[in-house]
Amino acid sequence: MFWQEARAIGLGSAAIFTVTFAYGQPAAAQDVTLMMTPPSVESTLYWATPGDATLRPAFQGLVGHDPETGFYDNSGLAESWEHNDDFTEWTFTLHENAEFHDDWGPVTAEDIVHSFELHTGPDSNIIGVSQLQAATATAVDERTVRFDLEAPQVDFLFAHGGRGSLLIYSKAQYDEEGLDGYQNQPAGTGHFRLASATVGQGMVFEKVENHWSGQDALIDTLELRFIGEPSTVLAGLLSGEADIAVLPRELQPDAIDAGYEVISSTNASNQTSFLFNGTFFLEGDEALNPDLPWLDIRIREAVNRAVDRETLIDIVYDGRAEILPVFGMDPRHEGYRPDLAERFEAEYGYDPERAKQLLAEAGYPENFAEPVIPILITQLPGSTEFPTMAELMQVFLEEAGFQTEMIELDWAGLGALRRSRTAQLFHPMRNLPVKPSAVGIDNYLASHGRPNNPFEHPEIDALVDEYKVTIDPDERERLAGEIFELAFDLYANVPLASLAAELMVNPDTIAGWTFPGVTSGGTSHFELIEPAS
Repeated sequence: MFWQEARAIGLGSAAIFTVTFAYGQPAAAQDVTLMMTPPSVESTLYWATPGDATLRPAFQGLVGHDPETGFYDNSGLAESWEHNDDFTEWTFTLHENAEFHDDWGPVTAEDIVHSFELHTGPDSNIIGVSQLQAATATAVDERTVRFDLEAPQVDFLFAHGGRGSLLIYSKAQYDEEGLDGYQNQPAGTGHFRLASATVGQGMVFEKVENHWSGQDALIDTLELRFIGEPSTVLAGLLSGEADIAVLPRELQPDAIDAGYEVISSTNASNQTSFLFNGTFFLEGDEALNPDLPWLDIRIREAVNRAVDRETLIDIVYDGRAEILPVFGMDPRHEGYRPDLAERFEAEYGYDPERAKQLLAEAGYPENFAEPVIPILITQLPGSTEFPTMAELMQVFLEEAGFQTEMIELDWAGLGALRRSRTAQLFHPMRNLPVKPSAVGIDNYLASHGRPNNPFEHPEIDALVDEYKVTIDPDERERLAGEIFELAFDLYANVPLASLAAELMVNPDTIAGWTFPGVTSGGTSHFELIEPAS
């Protein structure tokens, strides 16, 4: 599994992990425009967002990723790190020459602690920030920061990587300008500096000359242009207004026919599912709504049986995806159970007659005070296909005999409902990037992920309590596998597909882009966008 692989190549107790930078040779200078769905929250304060990737061109975390493999490397702000024997103490040593944009000085341990306090505060909206909130950060010296944890975290590097919960801001800028400085012109450390940000329109980034890493970006400027309507994005690409576009796969054939090309992440980047939000079974849980129809396992199974996943993959992903047996489970991470994939067709496969039989057994709709299934229709950056998925889900469910209604709500509004534990909606969700098993389980299957988690069950929680404090690889493998099996048996959600992140590019202006699919938008390593010569 990933953390075991990382340990084997240098993350063991008292080991230091160091990987050298490796980039291509600079090509011709160019300005690049990337059209994409607007982020769920437009802010230059990373902790005010769910963890959107739009600030990534200008900001860095402590840990980077190899652009090919996605493995952690030292292309972030830390040149090395180590942990103690029981994974409750992690120490990071900063690159000596790392520095902030706009002459805000070198990156120090005090900047890390300052940023940590902002990101873990009561106003943080970052999904998964609980992994950091269970820690304390201490500046040991100018270049060394230590995180002390309440319980072992073998996957702690995830909190600092591409989909982590911590980007580093300048304490010196904060001391002089306060949050106004961060909101007007925040100083990052990435290969680009943020030149401008206009709410509702987009962000412009300028190449940093002589970047502290020793490698400069291959393009001069990068504009992220926010467009809500996918057909408008397609039109912008075809008219030459954009060099790169994030398009739903149902629209990609139009661009391909016009000579545009697909660039994919080097690894599977995304898992998609529908969540039965508010499925809480813990004793005394005040957030439990006993009238939710999907509290009945027969309803949850019936929903799964109603979904024609092959048709959904053909329509939504143009056939370029695999059916996902368990949301959160991945062959690269601990707890993978191939037997669950083998059982999937028999227990989850498309069977509308079985779905109708289950509804009859449950007495649906007569026995339910609130039989209507509210389906959320919304877009999420990097997942432009969500509205189409929601519309297909409504068709599948109504054909099986469910009563449904479509609910319009932006992602920020859903986040507020989830944080208040009142999100009693059936809605699409992604595991993007594909998280380590412990993080995915926390986010989607256990009370440890409160308040954003959708599902809590006493049997799973008991296993999670043990899993959280276990560092033995074999035991972690067993416990994660048992958690995934229970989620499978309980029909905890509606797993759909596993797929790579894809972008459409104009080959006349873009020669290539290597990115591993490790952020919430799938994209990263913007400095490796290679212009056509």
